[in-house]
Amino acid sequence: MRCPRCDANVGDTSIRCNFCGQDLSVVHFVRRISNTYYNMGLEKAQVRDLSGAVSVLKKSLQFNKHNIDARNLLGLIYYEMGETVAALSEWVLSKYLQPEQNAADYYINTVQKNQTALDATNQTIKKYNSALSAAKAGNEDLAIIQLKKVVSLNPHFIRAQQLLALLYIRVEDYQKASKCLDRARKIDYNNTTTLRYIQEIGDRAGSSGKPSSTVKKAPKKDPLANVTPVGTYKEEKKSLMPVMNVIIGVIIGIVVCFVLIRPTLLKSGLGGGSDISDANDQMAVQNTQIATLEKEKETLQAQVDKLNKKISDGDTAALKKIEKYEQLLKAAKLYLDNDRFGAAAAVGGCKKTDFSLAEAKSLYSKVGNVSDSDIRAMVNQGRNEMYTSYDRAISTFKKVLSVDKDNQDAMFYLARSYQRKQKYKSAKKWYENAIKVNDTTTIAAQAERYLNEVKTAMGENN
Repeated sequence: MRCPRCDANVGDTSIRCNFCGQDLSVVHFVRRISNTYYNMGLEKAQVRDLSGAVSVLKKSLQFNKHNIDARNLLGLIYYEMGETVAALSEWVLSKYLQPEQNAADYYINTVQKNQTALDATNQTIKKYNSALSAAKAGNEDLAIIQLKKVVSLNPHFIRAQQLLALLYIRVEDYQKASKCLDRARKIDYNNTTTLRYIQEIGDRAGSSGKPSSTVKKAPKKDPLANVTPVGTYKEEKKSLMPVMNVIIGVIIGIVVCFVLIRPTLLKSGLGGGSDISDANDQMAVQNTQIATLEKEKETLQAQVDKLNKKISDGDTAALKKIEKYEQLLKAAKLYLDNDRFGAAAAVGGCKKTDFSLAEAKSLYSKVGNVSDSDIRAMVNQGRNEMYTSYDRAISTFKKVLSVDKDNQDAMFYLARSYQRKQKYKSAKKWYENAIKVNDTTTIAAQAERYLNEVKTAMGENN
């Protein structure tokens, strides 16, 4: 444990800091609260109250963000609920907070090694977002088709099950909605959204004659669920439906007789020319309808392609963002090991705008900068290493160039090291690079002289 005042390492059972005298009783109290919430979250997870466990574990992390057990368990729960991206985010942050002896390493490696599962996760995210966009646009049929594919790829994706159930409720297919909610509740038994949807369709799904197991249990929690008002509009509508069906059937029969049978009887008394004319008219109408449908199909396909492209671009950006944060974590570890050049090189391809968190930007500013004096000291170190090991000197000069890519001195001495090792091709490259930086310096003049020696050794004309 670290002292919140002087950041010194103190024992887990210490009541007072041995360095600054800070009272640690409040720290121990906060840690006990965090552990209590963690135990509550674990109990809820064991009885499949996953949403409740997520809420409790977030409270645990609010009290102690370094509670690695709570963060790893939260990631496992997210993974069980089909939220793979959220799970990986928690595990990566856990790995950053505790790089050694952390179960998050095993979880991350297990997910990353299973390429099939990663591909399925990407497809699930793309199809879910596509279905959500289609649902918001009012195209329920397309959304339902996409969500069926999503739940087939990842049956544990609770949000997909809930959205599919909501769309079935919208199209009044309450039996299928009830089945989706059954599957969602098997994963997360007390999910508030799932229970609200079950309550919404409870009466209507039960009236179909085949209520699901979930719908049967709902009235037990509400004693008034079986009590219905007398003479309600719902009951009157239900009793009038058979009569309305008969009336609609009679009307349809009359329309069919008028539209189909009457023209046939009339055509039997007319000449063949009238039949051909009517057939041509019908074909023209059908061709027009087919052309309209094909145009609508092309328009919809273009919209689908555009949405898929947006989703794909979003996934690529998310993966790149994760890579940037992993580079920052690696740089932080090197910085803590007093390898400032290695830390700066690790984030050499990053920019401050690549990070959205203020803490990450501050960390980047600290580990990504190397002073001019440090660079000069590293160049001098490489020059001294040339007397003992050219390989070690080459490694040092490359490390300098990874931080300061236009350092003429590092280029020159790197070329000299390669020349001494008789690697003339590499030596020629770095002599030329040193001259390009500034051809008016003394270093450039020396590089020009040694470049001629290298070319002579390679058999080239000056």
